[in-house]
Amino acid sequence: MWDEPGEDLLERCRGGDPEALEELLVLSTPLVRGVAGRLSRGGGPFFDDLLQEGFISILRALPKYDGSRGKFTSFAFSCARNGMVSFLRREKVRQYDRGALEPAAEDVNAAWPLFILDEGLLEGLSVTEIAVLDAFLQAGSVSSAAALLGWSRKRTDNALQRARKKLRESLACDRPAG
Repeated sequence: MWDEPGEDLLERCRGGDPEALEELLVLSTPLVRGVAGRLSRGGGPFFDDLLQEGFISILRALPKYDGSRGKFTSFAFSCARNGMVSFLRREKVRQYDRGALEPAAEDVNAAWPLFILDEGLLEGLSVTEIAVLDAFLQAGSVSSAAALLGWSRKRTDNALQRARKKLRESLACDRPAG
């Protein structure tokens, strides 16, 4: 995918050499673009934001890299992906907070209880589970949600089952005893 940077380059980066940092970012561009492409489904609306998050995550974590624990490539991949997933989770919560994902008044799902969109309930869900729940609420069936997401029906159904289980558990904890 990309060449492993040498220890001398990494040491210069840790020392704050701007040319070395630029060289490292150029070397890591294919890796970061690949992760961003997968998470944005090939260039969605957040592709550029995901690229920035990936690069920033790598630069922030660079001082913590320990060559004895593995390759820099693996470290950079994990850092970039984790930063991007965190960004997507924050963005999903922002969309819910703005009401962008609430059903329209004329929508057949308008009767759906809006407490389900409570940020506290969504907090325990993964990005995949939030996406599948959102698609299911929009499409109305597992097959339609799978088509909307471009996923297999099995993957969609499994993610939806996990989301339902977590939501049930979260709602059960919120109910008063008795």
